[in-house]
Amino acid sequence: MAYFLGRDVDVFLTTESKNNHSGSTVQYLVESGGEIELSTAAGTGQVVPPMVNDAAVVSGSISDVTGVDLSISVSDEDVGPFLGKPQIMQKVELRKETVVTLTLKKKNNFFDVMFNGPAASTKFDGGATKALRQGARFGVGFGGATIAKISDGSKWMYDQLEKSETDKICYGYRLHLRLKDDTSGEIFTLKNAAMTGHTVSLNADGVTEETIEFTSSVAPGIKTPTGEDTGFDTALTTIEEL
Repeated sequence: MAYFLGRDVDVFLTTESKNNHSGSTVQYLVESGGEIELSTAAGTGQVVPPMVNDAAVVSGSISDVTGVDLSISVSDEDVGPFLGKPQIMQKVELRKETVVTLTLKKKNNFFDVMFNGPAASTKFDGGATKALRQGARFGVGFGGATIAKISDGSKWMYDQLEKSETDKICYGYRLHLRLKDDTSGEIFTLKNAAMTGHTVSLNADGVTEETIEFTSSVAPGIKTPTGEDTGFDTALTTIEEL
């Protein structure tokens, strides 16, 4: 587990889709009228863009971050002991377990609504009733259609395919953590993450902070920046990586 101060890390959040398409138009995840929805207009507040390119990733910057908690681990299964070899045990890897927890100053209700809902019923894949009590914790999905909708998380990750793709998925969110400055250090990339926690707290000095947790079982990636605001990992996750 590693903890970074907000001043040492730049945080960017995107969906796992390259486009979040509405037909042929790029969409952004926004909060409007107390609901989380997909809109072709990015607006002026916090948004979650698709990971079209480096510029799109930068537009998903999360500001006023005070701390980043990064936990990288692996879940193993014990194998053995076997008959005749009672002293031998070994481990078999099951899956990766990577958790990123962000703490930031609370400025609006974006992440509240993103986690708790409601979602705009016309933009939600799980139906109007479920949209009332569920946000956008699992990113977007296409469901075999050409129009992206907010996912309810019920579809298996292997089946949450990107538009017009047969072996690349768009499940969850991608979190880009740029350590140090723009052109040195590294970019840690959390792939296909679900939003698994959100809390709000009031500090003794009167500052309201919120904590957001993202969890992934897909192997993370590390890249070196190629310049100012460039070098992010925007390649879709393939089924072979799962």
